[in-house]
Amino acid sequence: MNPCLTILLRLAQLIFSAIILSLSVVLMLGQRAGDSPVITKFSIFLGSFGLFMAFFGVFSQIFAVMRQSRVVGALDFVVALVQFAGGVATAVALGPGINSCSNKRWRETNAIVNGGYVVVNGQNFVYKNTPFESRCQMAFAVTSFEFLVGMSFVLSGVAMILSAQRRKNPEPAKW
Repeated sequence: MNPCLTILLRLAQLIFSAIILSLSVVLMLGQRAGDSPVITKFSIFLGSFGLFMAFFGVFSQIFAVMRQSRVVGALDFVVALVQFAGGVATAVALGPGINSCSNKRWRETNAIVNGGYVVVNGQNFVYKNTPFESRCQMAFAVTSFEFLVGMSFVLSGVAMILSAQRRKNPEPAKW
C-alpha cells in the first residue's frame, strides 16, 4: 500500500482516538454523584490505547524495516479487536434506549447518561440540572467512534499484512 495512504489512515486513527479520549474524559468529569461507570473508564483506556498505537503506526512508516511488517499488522488486529469489544460493551451499557435521547425515563436511569444519582429514603434521584441531552449524544458518539477506530485498525492491519506478503513474494519480471 502507498505509504501516504497508510499515514492518512493512521492520522484518522489518531483523530478518532483523540475524540474517544476527550469525550470519555468529559463524561467522567461530568459525573455528579458517585464513581463514573466502568465502561466510561474503559473508553478512556481505549482512546489512550488507540492514540498510542496510531503513533506507533505512524512511526512504523518512517522506518523501512517496520514499514511492511507482519508484527505491526498483527498489533493492528489486536487493537481492532479491543476497540470492537469496547464499542459493543458501550452499546450494551447504553442498553435498549439507543437513539432515545428524548426518552426522559431512559436518560435518568442509564448510568452513563444520568451522571450519577442520590439515594434519598430508598429512592434514586438525579440532579436537576444535569445536561442529559449532551451526555447522551457524547455517549453515542463514543460508541460510534470506537467502532470507527476498530474498522480503521482492521484496514491498516490488512494493508500491512498484504504489503508484507507482496514484499516476501515479488512478482517475476516480465520480458
